[in-house]
Amino acid sequence: MRNKFSKLYTALLTAIFIVSICAKTNYAQQLDFDEIKVIAPYEPTISDAFKTLFNPTLDDTLQIDISFDYSINPLQIPTEFSMDPLSPARMRGEPLAKLYNGFVKAGLGNYSTPYGEIFYNSLRSNEYAYGVRLKHLSSGGKIDDYGHSGYSDNLVGLHAKRFFRNHTFESDLRYERNMIHYYGFRRGDFLEDEDMLEFIDQLSNKDIRQVFHYISPSLSFRSNYLDNARLQHDLNLRYHYLTDRFDAFEHHLGFQANLEKDLMEDPLGFADSQGFQLEAGADYYYNINSIDSLSTGIIKLLPTLHAGFGDFNFYVGLNTTAQLDTVSHARFYPVAGARINLIGDMLQAYTSLSGGLEKQNLRQMSTRNPFINTNLPLGFTNTKLELRGGLKGSLSSFASYNFSIATSNIDNYPFFVTDNSALLENKFLIVYDNIRLFNFRAELFGNVGERFNARFSADYYQYSLENELEPWHEPTLRMGLSLRYNIQDKIILSGEAFARNSVYARVFDEVSDNHQGMEIQGFHVDTSLGIEYRYTKILSVFLNLNNVSNQPLQRWYNYPTHGFNLIGGVSYAF
Repeated sequence: MRNKFSKLYTALLTAIFIVSICAKTNYAQQLDFDEIKVIAPYEPTISDAFKTLFNPTLDDTLQIDISFDYSINPLQIPTEFSMDPLSPARMRGEPLAKLYNGFVKAGLGNYSTPYGEIFYNSLRSNEYAYGVRLKHLSSGGKIDDYGHSGYSDNLVGLHAKRFFRNHTFESDLRYERNMIHYYGFRRGDFLEDEDMLEFIDQLSNKDIRQVFHYISPSLSFRSNYLDNARLQHDLNLRYHYLTDRFDAFEHHLGFQANLEKDLMEDPLGFADSQGFQLEAGADYYYNINSIDSLSTGIIKLLPTLHAGFGDFNFYVGLNTTAQLDTVSHARFYPVAGARINLIGDMLQAYTSLSGGLEKQNLRQMSTRNPFINTNLPLGFTNTKLELRGGLKGSLSSFASYNFSIATSNIDNYPFFVTDNSALLENKFLIVYDNIRLFNFRAELFGNVGERFNARFSADYYQYSLENELEPWHEPTLRMGLSLRYNIQDKIILSGEAFARNSVYARVFDEVSDNHQGMEIQGFHVDTSLGIEYRYTKILSVFLNLNNVSNQPLQRWYNYPTHGFNLIGGVSYAF
């Protein structure tokens, strides 16, 4: 089978070869071929096709030029557009807190200590405001081995304001009745003197009682201009009358004016702001006691110029003071100060230079030390120079600080000393001395909204005395800390701590027939705690614990305070 296919294949190839030879011979006889050499790759192309147009066309040989003139007459068509009035946008603020006309607070404590206080005020008004305040605090307590130490403080206060468009008129009337006893003596100190023991045994509480009556009306008229370019003014007129159980009297009439105005822009372009301020005042005192009567006074005039340059502010002025006494004196004190923002509100540096004259008066002295002999001499204290500098700022949005140092030269600085002429030596007089005083003060403040508040302060004093041995009854270190914590406006916790170092009293040494210093109180810490529970917004109860450490403080020689004491009560708003 295979041989048959081979023979057939060979015969077919032979036939094809013969036919091709014959065909080639016939074409070669009919056509004449040229030789073509291809030197580039073949690129096929297609010629464009042109379509024959079958639409007729017309060639127009006549041309016409068209020309014409035109003009525009503008005519305004009147239109009307009216706007509907828009209602002004209003911001809805937080609702105002409800106010109450009256507030009563009353309580009772150990040592037979009743307490009561009443406030009554007007509500919100754009035209006026008025109020009344009444207060009573007394104690019948006794301190072992000392005389009767009961006291009573009473106050009545009235105030009223009238608001005008650009001014406010204000008046106040204040009356105080303060009763104390000169309890600073001990029977055991006179055991060797039978006459004194008999005298003490016959003493009644009334014999050692002192009562101060104080009444003080005042008037003020001040401007409320929103434009600081206008002359701002604040005028005050005040009077006080003070008398005691031993026929000592004091009349004081005082006037004070404060004028302030911003000046026009600096033509040289240095100052960003500048202004002028004038403080003027006059004080007249008339004192009467069982020994003498005396009229004295002070007239003060203090103009100052202040300016600001970016973060730098300063002021300069001159304090001119006239001392009106048996011999009159005119005194001049340079006044200057500067403040610069070093790091925005975080760090500010400040410095000041000042001085002034102060009249010691019976009201001021009896407030500081109610156990005084009201026949004491009342002089003038002259601060010839006070130089102060410091740093203040904020550590964060919750804390701030203030540190300062000061040095002063003061003539006739008052110190309280025991009146050795008194039979029981239980009253105080004043001695004056020329001193140089150095003070370092530190303050720290912290708050977290209304929930937590804290304040710490510390003062260090260094006295350089000209005549006296010690700064009598004046500590050289004072520290204070106060805390307040609000728990959901229901429970209010508070605490205070006060500390001071040793103080000295001037005592008479019969052996040396001279005065000497005696330490009457070492380092002392007085701590107080308080708690208030608000049952409702208008009703609450409170409890205050004082002198928790039960360490009596001897603020004045032979006058220790009470030990641990407490007072609790209720308050109500209506």
